Amino acid sequence: MKLEIVHSTRYRYSGPIAETVMEVRLRPMDGNGQRCVEFELDVSSGIKPRTYRDGYGNNVHYFNLVRPHTTLSVTSRSVVETGRELDPDPGEELVHDFLRYRAPVKDVPGIRELASRHPIADPSSGASVELALDELTLEISRDFAYDRAVTNVYSAVDEVLALHAGVCQDFAHLFIAVARAMAVPARYVSGYIHSERATGGARSVAPASHAWAEAWVPGQGWVGYDATHPVRTSDHHVRLAVGRDYSDAAPTRGIYVGSASGTMQVSVRTQEVSASH
Repeated sequence: MKLEIVHSTRYRYSGPIAETVMEVRLRPMDGNGQRCVEFELDVSSGIKPRTYRDGYGNNVHYFNLVRPHTTLSVTSRSVVETGRELDPDPGEELVHDFLRYRAPVKDVPGIRELASRHPIADPSSGASVELALDELTLEISRDFAYDRAVTNVYSAVDEVLALHAGVCQDFAHLFIAVARAMAVPARYVSGYIHSERATGGARSVAPASHAWAEAWVPGQGWVGYDATHPVRTSDHHVRLAVGRDYSDAAPTRGIYVGSASGTMQVSVRTQEVSASH
Protein backbone atom coordinates (compact mmCIF):
# COMPACT_ATOMS: atom_id res chain seq x y z
CA MET A 1 0.00 0.00 0.00
CA LYS A 2 1.17 3.53 -0.75
CA LEU A 3 -0.12 6.28 1.54
CA GLU A 4 0.11 10.06 1.44
CA ILE A 5 0.07 11.69 4.87
CA VAL A 6 -0.30 15.37 5.69
CA HIS A 7 0.33 16.28 9.33
CA SER A 8 -0.28 19.89 10.35
CA THR A 9 0.41 21.46 13.77
CA ARG A 10 -0.49 25.08 14.46
CA TYR A 11 0.41 27.01 17.61
CA ARG A 12 -1.32 30.24 18.64
CA TYR A 13 -0.24 32.48 21.50
CA SER A 14 -2.22 35.09 23.43
CA GLY A 15 0.56 37.62 22.86
CA PRO A 16 3.98 37.89 21.23
CA ILE A 17 6.58 35.43 22.48
CA ALA A 18 10.31 36.00 22.09
CA GLU A 19 11.60 32.60 21.00
CA THR A 20 10.54 29.05 20.16
CA VAL A 21 12.89 26.05 20.22
CA MET A 22 11.46 22.86 18.76
CA GLU A 23 12.32 19.43 17.43
CA VAL A 24 9.99 17.20 15.44
CA ARG A 25 9.94 13.53 14.47
CA LEU A 26 7.68 13.70 11.43
CA ARG A 27 9.62 11.87 8.73
CA PRO A 28 8.44 8.22 8.68
CA MET A 29 11.12 5.63 9.37
CA ASP A 30 12.53 3.31 6.73
CA GLY A 31 12.74 -0.42 7.35
CA ASN A 32 10.67 -3.08 9.12
CA GLY A 33 8.17 -3.27 6.25
CA GLN A 34 7.91 0.35 5.16
CA ARG A 35 9.78 2.94 3.09
CA CYS A 36 9.39 6.71 2.96
CA VAL A 37 9.60 7.69 -0.72
CA GLU A 38 8.74 11.40 -0.42
CA PHE A 39 8.98 13.86 2.44
CA GLU A 40 8.51 17.63 2.73
CA LEU A 41 8.55 19.74 5.87
CA ASP A 42 7.24 23.30 5.88
CA VAL A 43 7.72 25.58 8.89
CA SER A 44 6.22 29.06 8.97
CA SER A 45 8.35 32.20 8.73
CA GLY A 46 10.62 30.55 6.18
CA ILE A 47 12.51 28.53 8.79
CA LYS A 48 14.88 25.88 7.42
CA PRO A 49 15.23 23.11 10.02
CA ARG A 50 18.40 21.10 10.52
CA THR A 51 18.38 17.33 10.87
CA TYR A 52 20.00 14.48 12.76
CA ARG A 53 19.36 10.80 13.50
CA ASP A 54 18.81 10.01 17.17
CA GLY A 55 19.98 6.92 19.06
CA TYR A 56 16.84 4.96 18.20
CA GLY A 57 17.15 5.60 14.47
CA ASN A 58 14.47 8.29 14.35
CA ASN A 59 14.68 11.15 11.85
CA VAL A 60 14.72 14.43 13.79
CA HIS A 61 14.32 17.98 12.49
CA TYR A 62 15.04 20.91 14.82
CA PHE A 63 14.88 24.69 14.64
CA ASN A 64 14.48 27.85 16.67
CA LEU A 65 12.57 31.03 15.89
CA VAL A 66 14.20 33.99 17.64
CA ARG A 67 11.99 36.91 16.68
CA PRO A 68 8.65 37.85 18.29
CA HIS A 69 5.71 35.84 16.96
CA THR A 70 2.13 34.98 17.86
CA THR A 71 1.66 31.94 15.62
CA LEU A 72 3.77 29.04 14.40
CA SER A 73 2.87 26.25 11.98
CA VAL A 74 4.63 22.99 11.14
CA THR A 75 3.32 20.90 8.24
CA SER A 76 4.77 17.66 6.92
CA ARG A 77 3.81 15.73 3.80
CA SER A 78 4.96 12.14 3.39
CA VAL A 79 4.42 9.38 0.88
CA VAL A 80 5.10 5.98 2.40
CA GLU A 81 5.06 2.45 1.00
CA THR A 82 3.86 -0.09 3.55
CA GLY A 83 3.45 -3.86 3.47
CA ARG A 84 7.00 -4.34 2.19
CA GLU A 85 9.13 -7.33 3.12
CA LEU A 86 10.49 -7.26 6.63
CA ASP A 87 14.18 -6.75 7.18
CA PRO A 88 16.06 -10.07 6.81
CA ASP A 89 18.20 -9.15 9.83
CA PRO A 90 16.16 -6.93 12.18
CA GLY A 91 19.10 -6.61 14.59
CA GLU A 92 19.06 -6.56 18.36
CA GLU A 93 20.53 -3.13 19.06
CA LEU A 94 19.28 -1.60 22.31
CA VAL A 95 16.88 -4.50 22.94
CA HIS A 96 17.80 -4.67 26.64
CA ASP A 97 17.15 -0.94 26.99
CA PHE A 98 13.50 -1.75 26.31
CA LEU A 99 13.26 -3.93 29.42
CA ARG A 100 13.93 -1.10 31.86
CA TYR A 101 11.28 0.94 33.63
CA ARG A 102 10.97 4.69 34.00
CA ALA A 103 7.97 7.00 34.28
CA PRO A 104 5.43 6.90 32.72
CA VAL A 105 6.09 3.16 32.13
CA LYS A 106 6.25 2.14 35.79
CA ASP A 107 6.77 -1.20 37.49
CA VAL A 108 3.77 -1.27 39.83
CA PRO A 109 1.83 -4.21 41.36
CA GLY A 110 -1.05 -3.88 38.92
CA ILE A 111 1.36 -4.39 36.04
CA ARG A 112 2.77 -7.56 37.57
CA GLU A 113 -0.75 -8.85 38.17
CA LEU A 114 -1.66 -8.29 34.52
CA ALA A 115 1.53 -10.05 33.42
CA SER A 116 0.73 -13.07 35.56
CA ARG A 117 -2.46 -13.63 33.55
CA HIS A 118 -0.45 -14.17 30.36
CA PRO A 119 2.33 -16.66 31.10
CA ILE A 120 4.66 -17.50 28.24
CA ALA A 121 4.93 -21.26 27.91
CA ASP A 122 8.34 -21.16 26.22
CA PRO A 123 10.18 -17.79 26.22
CA SER A 124 12.50 -19.03 23.46
CA SER A 125 9.55 -19.78 21.15
CA GLY A 126 8.32 -16.96 18.97
CA ALA A 127 4.89 -18.61 18.74
CA SER A 128 4.56 -18.77 22.54
CA VAL A 129 5.56 -15.13 22.95
CA GLU A 130 3.17 -14.00 20.23
CA LEU A 131 0.26 -15.93 21.73
CA ALA A 132 0.75 -14.29 25.13
CA LEU A 133 1.07 -10.82 23.59
CA ASP A 134 -2.00 -11.31 21.41
CA GLU A 135 -3.99 -12.17 24.55
CA LEU A 136 -2.61 -9.12 26.35
CA THR A 137 -3.61 -6.87 23.43
CA LEU A 138 -7.16 -8.20 23.56
CA GLU A 139 -7.42 -7.81 27.32
CA ILE A 140 -6.33 -4.17 27.28
CA SER A 141 -8.80 -3.37 24.51
CA ARG A 142 -11.62 -5.21 26.28
CA ASP A 143 -11.09 -3.97 29.85
CA PHE A 144 -9.95 -0.36 29.30
CA ALA A 145 -12.22 2.29 27.85
CA TYR A 146 -11.01 4.75 25.21
CA ASP A 147 -11.63 8.18 26.74
CA ARG A 148 -9.79 11.35 25.71
CA ALA A 149 -10.98 13.28 28.75
CA VAL A 150 -9.29 11.32 31.55
CA THR A 151 -5.54 11.42 30.80
CA ASN A 152 -2.85 13.64 29.30
CA VAL A 153 0.67 13.20 27.91
CA TYR A 154 2.09 13.06 31.44
CA SER A 155 -0.21 10.27 32.70
CA ALA A 156 1.58 7.16 33.97
CA VAL A 157 0.45 3.55 33.84
CA ASP A 158 -0.66 3.50 37.49
CA GLU A 159 -3.18 6.24 36.66
CA VAL A 160 -4.41 4.29 33.64
CA LEU A 161 -4.81 1.18 35.81
CA ALA A 162 -6.81 3.13 38.38
CA LEU A 163 -9.05 4.79 35.79
CA HIS A 164 -9.39 1.74 33.53
CA ALA A 165 -9.43 4.25 30.69
CA GLY A 166 -7.14 6.26 28.47
CA VAL A 167 -6.13 6.84 24.86
CA CYS A 168 -3.86 5.07 22.39
CA GLN A 169 -0.76 6.52 24.04
CA ASP A 170 -1.85 5.13 27.42
CA PHE A 171 -2.67 1.72 25.97
CA ALA A 172 0.77 1.60 24.35
CA HIS A 173 2.46 2.47 27.67
CA LEU A 174 0.35 -0.13 29.47
CA PHE A 175 1.19 -2.84 26.93
CA ILE A 176 4.90 -1.96 27.16
CA ALA A 177 4.92 -2.10 30.98
CA VAL A 178 3.22 -5.51 31.07
CA ALA A 179 5.39 -6.94 28.28
CA ARG A 180 8.51 -5.90 30.17
CA ALA A 181 7.14 -7.59 33.28
CA MET A 182 6.83 -10.71 31.10
CA ALA A 183 10.56 -10.28 30.27
CA VAL A 184 9.72 -9.28 26.68
CA PRO A 185 11.49 -6.13 25.37
CA ALA A 186 8.89 -3.63 24.19
CA ARG A 187 9.04 -0.12 22.77
CA TYR A 188 6.72 2.78 22.04
CA VAL A 189 5.80 3.70 18.45
CA SER A 190 4.33 6.99 17.29
CA GLY A 191 2.74 7.09 13.87
CA TYR A 192 -0.49 6.99 11.92
CA ILE A 193 -3.20 4.51 11.03
CA HIS A 194 -5.09 4.79 7.76
CA SER A 195 -8.73 3.73 8.01
CA GLU A 196 -11.06 3.69 5.02
CA ARG A 197 -13.96 2.93 7.33
CA ALA A 198 -13.70 6.36 8.93
CA THR A 199 -15.43 8.00 5.95
CA GLY A 200 -16.42 5.05 3.80
CA GLY A 201 -13.87 6.01 1.18
CA ALA A 202 -10.15 6.02 0.54
CA ARG A 203 -9.43 8.90 2.90
CA SER A 204 -9.59 9.27 6.66
CA VAL A 205 -9.22 12.26 8.90
CA ALA A 206 -7.95 11.87 12.47
CA PRO A 207 -7.63 14.51 15.21
CA ALA A 208 -4.06 13.53 16.09
CA SER A 209 -1.35 10.96 15.63
CA HIS A 210 -1.73 7.34 16.63
CA ALA A 211 0.45 5.22 18.93
CA TRP A 212 1.05 1.54 19.58
CA ALA A 213 3.81 -0.77 20.80
CA GLU A 214 6.33 -3.16 19.31
CA ALA A 215 7.66 -6.22 21.12
CA TRP A 216 10.81 -8.19 20.41
CA VAL A 217 9.75 -11.70 19.35
CA PRO A 218 12.39 -14.46 19.11
CA GLY A 219 13.17 -15.29 15.48
CA GLN A 220 11.06 -12.44 14.12
CA GLY A 221 12.34 -9.18 15.53
CA TRP A 222 10.01 -6.27 16.26
CA VAL A 223 6.29 -7.09 15.97
CA GLY A 224 3.67 -4.36 16.31
CA TYR A 225 0.67 -4.61 18.66
CA ASP A 226 -2.10 -1.99 18.59
CA ALA A 227 -4.22 -2.46 21.73
CA THR A 228 -6.53 0.42 20.79
CA HIS A 229 -8.25 -1.52 18.02
CA PRO A 230 -7.04 -4.35 18.97
CA VAL A 231 -4.88 -5.79 16.19
CA ARG A 232 -1.38 -6.56 15.19
CA THR A 233 -0.09 -3.75 13.06
CA SER A 234 -0.72 -4.00 9.33
CA ASP A 235 0.06 -2.12 6.14
CA HIS A 236 -2.41 0.53 7.36
CA HIS A 237 0.03 1.51 10.13
CA VAL A 238 2.86 3.98 9.42
CA ARG A 239 5.74 4.26 11.89
CA LEU A 240 7.13 7.71 12.61
CA ALA A 241 9.45 7.14 15.56
CA VAL A 242 10.23 4.64 18.31
CA GLY A 243 11.56 4.89 21.85
CA ARG A 244 11.25 3.77 25.44
CA ASP A 245 8.01 5.77 25.81
CA TYR A 246 6.20 8.81 24.44
CA SER A 247 8.92 11.29 25.38
CA ASP A 248 11.44 9.55 23.08
CA ALA A 249 9.09 9.43 20.08
CA ALA A 250 6.81 12.47 20.34
CA PRO A 251 6.03 13.89 16.87
CA THR A 252 6.59 17.46 18.11
CA ARG A 253 8.06 18.90 21.27
CA GLY A 254 9.58 22.20 22.27
CA ILE A 255 9.63 25.20 24.56
CA TYR A 256 9.00 28.91 24.12
CA VAL A 257 10.16 32.05 25.89
CA GLY A 258 7.43 34.48 26.90
CA SER A 259 4.57 35.06 29.33
CA ALA A 260 1.75 34.45 26.84
CA SER A 261 -0.44 31.35 26.98
CA GLY A 262 -0.53 29.03 23.99
CA THR A 263 -2.85 26.57 22.26
CA MET A 264 -2.03 23.78 19.80
CA GLN A 265 -4.21 22.46 16.98
CA VAL A 266 -3.27 19.23 15.17
CA SER A 267 -4.75 17.68 12.05
CA VAL A 268 -3.72 14.52 10.23
CA ARG A 269 -4.98 13.36 6.84
CA THR A 270 -4.11 10.04 5.23
CA GLN A 271 -4.96 9.01 1.69
CA GLU A 272 -4.15 5.94 -0.37
CA VAL A 273 -2.44 6.83 -3.64
CA SER A 274 -1.85 4.80 -6.77
CA ALA A 275 1.33 2.79 -7.16
CA SER A 276 2.32 4.98 -10.14
CA HIS A 277 2.34 8.12 -7.98
